[in-house]
Amino acid sequence: MAAYGDADQDTLDADQDITVGRMSFVRVRMYGPEHPFHAMDSYTGDLCRIGETVLDVATGQWASAFEEALAHPVGDLLVMDRVILEPAWRGFGLGPVLAGTAIRRLSADCVAVACEPGSADGRDLTEAEHREAAAKLADTWSGIGFESFADGVHILDCHLQRPQDLLAERQREFKELCRLWRDHHRR
Repeated sequence: MAAYGDADQDTLDADQDITVGRMSFVRVRMYGPEHPFHAMDSYTGDLCRIGETVLDVATGQWASAFEEALAHPVGDLLVMDRVILEPAWRGFGLGPVLAGTAIRRLSADCVAVACEPGSADGRDLTEAEHREAAAKLADTWSGIGFESFADGVHILDCHLQRPQDLLAERQREFKELCRLWRDHHRR
């Protein structure tokens, strides 16, 4: 853990590394050397489905419905491909805090962040379980500003203040949960 700031280094160094999960984001350059849809199609099937939803596949430009859904449709696209927390870390609000923080850092010059909520941790799920997991994750991601767009794809408009306000709210909630846990364990 790298620690920067005025705090005492001994209080910031980690005693051990603990894996809480993993995240994967992909930046799709709209004005890069490769056609945006072809780049997405060559990456994974998940990105291909998102590309088919937000792009005009023939031209590589934004689909008109996607453009209309955004405040300022100019920039690259950030795709939140995977956010997987280890089972012991689920249910505490950590996923939205970590994903929202990563989005804030990675989304400079992006028009939006897109995702397709669904279970990505390798479990075999029935169709009903998959729909239930997707609905729960869609609700989770709405807590940091994602909104349903089309065909199971959700988007977060990077040019709005609302996602930043929602992330700050999730961070406050998580900080309060940490304070309560610390107070409980000091007794």
